[in-house]
Amino acid sequence: MNSSKRNGIVALAVVAVIAIVVGIGYAVQSQRDTTGENAAAPGDPSSTATSGASPGGTATAGDGPKVALADTFGVGVGDPGAPVKVEVFEDFLCPFCRQFEAASHDDLRQAAADGKAYVVYRPIAFLNEYSTRSLNAFGVVLDASGGAVALELHDLLYENQPDEGGTMPDDDWLISKAVEAGASEDAIRPGIEDLSFKQWMINGNDDASQRGVNSTPTVFVNGDVVQGSSIEDLAAQVQARIDSGS
Repeated sequence: MNSSKRNGIVALAVVAVIAIVVGIGYAVQSQRDTTGENAAAPGDPSSTATSGASPGGTATAGDGPKVALADTFGVGVGDPGAPVKVEVFEDFLCPFCRQFEAASHDDLRQAAADGKAYVVYRPIAFLNEYSTRSLNAFGVVLDASGGAVALELHDLLYENQPDEGGTMPDDDWLISKAVEAGASEDAIRPGIEDLSFKQWMINGNDDASQRGVNSTPTVFVNGDVVQGSSIEDLAAQVQARIDSGS
């Protein structure tokens, strides 16, 4: 066999190997990246995350504003037709999110009750496995018990936020908080233990990324990101936008 023909065969073999390796790599990546796949959202009748629970619907937080699933990935408080829409992208483990929640909680809920703002809480999972499990628990409760109970769980998770560098609470702890918020344990335990809303969370994170969210808390008012020199200033800037109706 002459050298040119032998070199050609070798070259073809190398190309074939590369093609196989690239194909394997693509297949592996395709298995890992499930962003965009269809996923049942909380409140979707096709959801199988809960055990015979009725899908979450609109409810009220006590005598306060209406609370319901919002924008597929969050919970909305107040009237969607309010002049100002506030979107809070947050992570249940983020200490700055807890600070923002403490600084803004009363004012945002009052603005929602007064019809001045529609407040959408958009939890995402940025930090670690607790971020993922707590967000899934939020989704399961929203699905099984509705918006008002999910909002109560939202508040309890911040009030009892673990140390970011410490031991993370387990599923039983999350279930106990969900029950404290008003959920039925039988309805929410299977979904919490099985991470039933895993794909919904992946899609929610991707949606946030496409919105330009790369840190938490990130707050939008009527579609614009609000900046602040501190958490307290951020809360003040959001309130100023609500007061101005823009």
